[in-house]
Amino acid sequence: MMKKLLAILLLLSMVLPVLAEEAAPGAESAEDTLVFELDGNGDIIAPLTPLPIDFSAGPAPAADAFTEDGYQDASLTVRMERVWVDDARFNVARVTIADPSQLRTSLSCDFGKKRTALISTMAKNVNAVVAIGGDYYMDRTKGYIVRQGNVYRTTLFKTLDILLIDQNADFHIIRAGDKDALSALLESGVQPVNVFNFGPALVVDGEQQPISNKYDFNPTGKEPRCAIGQTGPLEYLLVVVDGRNAADSAGCTVETLAAFMLAQGCTQAYALDGGNSALMVFGDENYSAKSKSAERDVSDIIYFATLVSPQAE
Repeated sequence: MMKKLLAILLLLSMVLPVLAEEAAPGAESAEDTLVFELDGNGDIIAPLTPLPIDFSAGPAPAADAFTEDGYQDASLTVRMERVWVDDARFNVARVTIADPSQLRTSLSCDFGKKRTALISTMAKNVNAVVAIGGDYYMDRTKGYIVRQGNVYRTTLFKTLDILLIDQNADFHIIRAGDKDALSALLESGVQPVNVFNFGPALVVDGEQQPISNKYDFNPTGKEPRCAIGQTGPLEYLLVVVDGRNAADSAGCTVETLAAFMLAQGCTQAYALDGGNSALMVFGDENYSAKSKSAERDVSDIIYFATLVSPQAE
């Protein structure tokens, strides 16, 4: 085992200096980090290959990489936990990926059609390790919609905040569909891979955002909630808050959700479709409290996939 470790370190010592020379000063990219897939004996098989930016499924995750409270392989770490904030249960997934392509979305059907599907069904079809609902884009006719690099809609929804996830899987939040702010962001070289219209913005640049009472979706009431945040490069937080007495949880206000996301270290955080759409799937199980019979059909999910292909028997 020591010889294998020394071999890996020797290989890294030869490759990493070359990568450092090629990288632009101050640039950070998942491509600058080599992630190696190992076989059962700890021998290097090959560097892991990013997933294509399309709607194809990720590799099937290894069953033995799952535990009751997490998942880990050479490309993906997920830590699961449930915590109580006052009278609400927060289902939390802390995710670290090796490459931006592992943060993915999936649609219930081809864009433009009106067929919805269960979050759990969509998650299973794409081999998601962990998944939540998206913004239910099908429920409205406006909004800047991009999924897996495909631009479907460019109209702005001025009453909803925008979450843009770029080519490095970094988050950018644009308040109230601000056309000038979006234009400036795109002109800076940011390439949108996935764009959502829901919100509101919870945390922007490390600061908790004020929540307008006029924002849609009952912001001051206690409801089931769903949110996604970024805590660092290729590090994310998924949160689904149980509500309406599921698991004896009353739900929470948007302000409480924003405070939680900030406290967990999010530099950017954004609310997604909650209410009956608030569901978290971990592996093949509903991790949040909503029962299978009560699960709502929706139009889209956000999920994380592994890069590690199943080993040949």
